[in-house]
Amino acid sequence: MKKRSLVRTGATVVTALGLALTAGTGTSSAAAKPNTVDYFYAGGKKVAMVVFEPRDSAKDAERVVVDDLRADNHYVWTEVYDVTAGKKKGTCQTSSFKSCAFSITEGHKVRINVYRMNSKDVDFLDEVHTKSGKLPTA
Repeated sequence: MKKRSLVRTGATVVTALGLALTAGTGTSSAAAKPNTVDYFYAGGKKVAMVVFEPRDSAKDAERVVVDDLRADNHYVWTEVYDVTAGKKKGTCQTSSFKSCAFSITEGHKVRINVYRMNSKDVDFLDEVHTKSGKLPTA
């Protein structure tokens, strides 16, 4: 009777170990790249939010989401650069909310300059940075 119990326990341990290894390898290779979210202020008030969404697939484009958080006759304008390639990829602007697609090579650093504009003036707010203060990566 004791031998049968040990065999059952051994089979259970082997099965659990096999499932753990299979689950571990499946999730580690499918880890998504994190989005970079940055907020910008003018006059002590939060005026804009910009999100950089990298894509894991070469078929999909990276996205820049721009959200103007104030209804004050200004709009938010961004310039997107592929720093590694040294090329401007385009702009994205809105006075409300907008998502723009850009084709940036995977692994390249991205610079997103954020401006607040109206018909009379332009204010450079800053660049989008990760939590660690670095430029985001495509």
